[in-house]
Amino acid sequence: MDLSAMAGTWDASVNVLYITEDGGAFTAQKLWIATAFDVVAEIEIGAQLNGFVTADRLVVTLTNLTTGVVTTQVNNRTLAPAGTTRREPIRVDFPALVANEGDLLRATCSYRATAGINTDYSWGQSEPAIAEP
Repeated sequence: MDLSAMAGTWDASVNVLYITEDGGAFTAQKLWIATAFDVVAEIEIGAQLNGFVTADRLVVTLTNLTTGVVTTQVNNRTLAPAGTTRREPIRVDFPALVANEGDLLRATCSYRATAGINTDYSWGQSEPAIAEP
């Protein structure tokens, strides 16, 4: 495990962001046109911040780098505080992909954890994927 990627005790971070097939567990090199897919953010909230956390928000954008078309999904959650580090994947469902064969796609995200008056932000971006018919 790369300890430099871990969140500090008062931090929230997106450690990994990746595009996957609908319900999939691995990074997709290709996305199938007209097929639903997911973007997964593996997040971490440090123990101190997580001790007061009440909510988080993940905004994920899929950008077709070839055409400039952008699709955005927002995931808001209510969280229960816990005095330990929180590490979990957040899966965001996207509808059927609208793209042309060979288009280059990339997911980006912003993440916010809210704990009373304390708020921390992070961001991430995926490896690119290619649209396939």
